Order: sequence, then structure tokens, then C-alpha cells
Amino acid sequence: MVNTKESSIQDESFGGIWFFIIVNTTILAILVNIFSLSLGMAEVTPGLFFIPVVITAYWYPKKGMLFAFLVTAIYLCMVYVLMGGSAPAVVTALFKSIIMVGVAAVVSTLALHLQKSEAKYRGIFNNSEAGTGLIDGTNLSIIEVNQRFASILGYSPQDIHDVTFSQLWLEASERDQFFTRLKEEGVDNFETRFTAKTQETRWVLLAAGMLPDNLFVCTMLDITDRKKMEAAQKKALQQIEKNIEQFAILGDHIRNPLAVIVGLTCMLAEDIASKVLAQAREIDRIITQIDIGWIESDKVRNIIKKYYGIGADEIEETKPVPGNPPDAASGKK
Repeated sequence: MVNTKESSIQDESFGGIWFFIIVNTTILAILVNIFSLSLGMAEVTPGLFFIPVVITAYWYPKKGMLFAFLVTAIYLCMVYVLMGGSAPAVVTALFKSIIMVGVAAVVSTLALHLQKSEAKYRGIFNNSEAGTGLIDGTNLSIIEVNQRFASILGYSPQDIHDVTFSQLWLEASERDQFFTRLKEEGVDNFETRFTAKTQETRWVLLAAGMLPDNLFVCTMLDITDRKKMEAAQKKALQQIEKNIEQFAILGDHIRNPLAVIVGLTCMLAEDIASKVLAQAREIDRIITQIDIGWIESDKVRNIIKKYYGIGADEIEETKPVPGNPPDAASGKK
């Protein structure tokens, strides 16, 4: 399992190995060519110089051309000295040298382009706001991740490889569903929960796709804050629904004793009864306004559910207006 820092160390290690190979193959090519030229053979052995030239052009592209000129200069001097200054031999060696320099130029150009592409990829990989990781599909080991992938789960890029990708999941059923979709069609917008290093739960949004050699790349966004926010919104909506129900019940509870009061006013003197009935009508009007407000609040509740995605699976039809209460103003039952 390799992280970004370890990859850099390994690149440096490989660079040292190839430098050792370049030096030794160059010396070997010089010695073999000295021996063959001293025997008058100059046709095959010059090809040995292509080995260090190509390796240098690939691993050290900015110095590849300089090294190629140096090697060809040494080779031309060897031909001139050991072949007695033979013009045909020198001309042949010159053409071979031009080919060698041309090969170095092509390889150096391609290597520089490859380095620029890798640097661009590395910049995108390391500085992305989305967590990105490379996973081994065989044993689910985490091969490489960027800083964001590790930090979402409370790890550093150096220590996240101590756990496997499988161990990050909170629910095994969601993990199995993820891998089923990954093998069939790839994964997009998959919401699930991961366990962080601190054992807290983190909501994440995943996308993943298979790569050659049974590897897959996985991108991850932290949506924990959005899920806290959704929980708070649902709680607020539940409180709104509770208040609406209480308003509806309260209206009925007020109208019932109001109807009794209206009925008893018939026993009072006409001037007093008219004043009481006037106040009863005003109370009935206020309760009616509350009922209208209840209906409007219920519409607002459904709009919030429908267009803001809060409890959308619980949307119900607008509740009917409570049954008409006794006519408080007239005293009819």
C-alpha cells in the first residue's frame, strides 16, 4: 500500500537505480566498442550506446540531449582513433550518431510531455475539494489517496493505509450494494455512512469506476453537515405539524363551550343577550380566521415537503377543514 509521500520516495529510489544502470551500461558499451573497433568490427556494437542514451532521455529528459551528444562524441573519437582515420568509417559512425541523437530527442520530448501530464494530474489529485482514492479491488487495500480523502475520515495520507476500504463502512448491506453497482455499471451519487478514525459517523457521497488491473478509483464528498441540517429541518417541520394539529383541536374546544354560552344567553334579558351574542360572533369570527390560517399553514407544510425535499416521502393530501361547529352566533346545534 503506497501513499503520496511513499510514491515520491520510491520514485527517487528508482531514479538512483537507473542512474547506476546508465553509468554501468555506458562504460560497458565503451569497452565493447573499443574491443570491436580494435579488431576492425564497427557494425553491431555501436547499438549498445542506445541503451544508456534511451534510459537517460526517459529518466532525465532535460539532460537527455546533452548526454546523447557526449556519448556520440566519445564514439566518433573512438572510431577516428581506432580505425586509423578511415573516412568511410567516420562517415558511417557520424550517421549512426545522428540517429542516436534523434532517438534521444524523441524520447526526451515524450518524457517531458509525460512529466507535465503527470504533474497536472498530481495537482488536480492533491488539491481537489473532493476526496479521491485509488483502491485495490482484490484485497480492498487503499493504495493512494489525496489529503481531502484522508482528512474527511480523520486520517492523514500516511496512516489511512492501515485500514482497508471495506473497514470504513458503517453498514455491511450498504457496502455490498456499492460493490454490486460498481461491478455492473459504476457508482454515481451513492450516499452512505463511513466510520472515521475517531469512531464518529460521517455521511459521504461516493462515486467510483473500475480501472485496469482490478483497481478502482473512488471520489468522496463529505455531506455530514447537510445531513445535520436536514435533520434540523425535519424536526422543525414536525413541530409545525404539531402546532397545526393543536390549532385545529383548540378551535373545536373553544367552539363547544361557546355554543353553550350562546344557548344560555336566551335566558337573559334581551339587551344583555344581544351584547353577549355580539361578543360570541366576534369570537366565532376569530376562530374562523384561525381555521383559515391552519389551512394556509398546511399548504405551506406540503410546499416545504415537496420543493425542499424535507420529508418528501411523507407528503399527504391537505387535511380537510374540521367539521363546522355549532353556529355560535345563532345558538343552533
